[in-house]
Amino acid sequence: MSTSVSSRPYRGIGLTLPALLVMTGLAIIPILAVLQRAVTHGPGELTRLFEMPSFGKVMVNTVVWTVLAVVLALVIGYVAALLLRSRYLRLPGLWRSLLMIPWIIPGVVGATVWRWSLSSDYGVLNHTLQQLGLIDEPVRWLSNPDVVLFAVVMVQVWTTVPFVMLLVSAALTGIPEERYEAARLDGANGLQIFRHIVLPELRPTTGVAALTLVVWALNSFTIIFVMTGGGPASSSTILPILLYQAFNRGDAAMVTTVAVVQLIICAVCAVAYVRSVRDDLEVSR
Repeated sequence: MSTSVSSRPYRGIGLTLPALLVMTGLAIIPILAVLQRAVTHGPGELTRLFEMPSFGKVMVNTVVWTVLAVVLALVIGYVAALLLRSRYLRLPGLWRSLLMIPWIIPGVVGATVWRWSLSSDYGVLNHTLQQLGLIDEPVRWLSNPDVVLFAVVMVQVWTTVPFVMLLVSAALTGIPEERYEAARLDGANGLQIFRHIVLPELRPTTGVAALTLVVWALNSFTIIFVMTGGGPASSSTILPILLYQAFNRGDAAMVTTVAVVQLIICAVCAVAYVRSVRDDLEVSR
């Protein structure tokens, strides 16, 4: 009996090892291939990338896109998860199902629907805003360089909020109800409960959600490509769109260079998250 019990961990490792090896291979081999090509092309391609007239604008767009997409998705996802747990909300299952629709539908379909909805000629959003008297003339959501990036960010947030809502909802169920009751007995209001109980408990979940959203934003392609193609005048071009444009020109060296830049940014974000988790564990000990 003791032998079988002691062998269970090794049996579990043996069962999961093939899947782990396949996942590791699928993750590591492409990264090594990109790095090998980058070394082959040399640092001159990196210099060529930095000297591109539009590179600075692309990096600013990437930063604005990533920050807004992550922050807004986290805030709205938190609010949605908290509202779904409200005792005053009726039919929470129905609302949860409706909120999941943006995450379920294919990205190309969602981006196409939003491109039609944001059209300055026949878009339903402009029509609705004009009917409500909020605007006098149609807003050029996808053709105005000053507006287009915020318009596509809105669509990215629309697609990622359900993910945050699911994570936060699952984490909220793990907080014992007794903690809320004890806080209320001590005279804590809703804001204080959220600040001193909910937020600390959800910090690991928030970290995972934020890192995932950053990676998704830095690798997002479908929404911008379908809605604007990176235009007008590169106003909505971010690194993945720049990579595709280089690929479309047959510039393999530039494709590899942009991919390495994206890899470095994602790696920095991942390392920052791991260090944050490690510091939290050390403090908790």
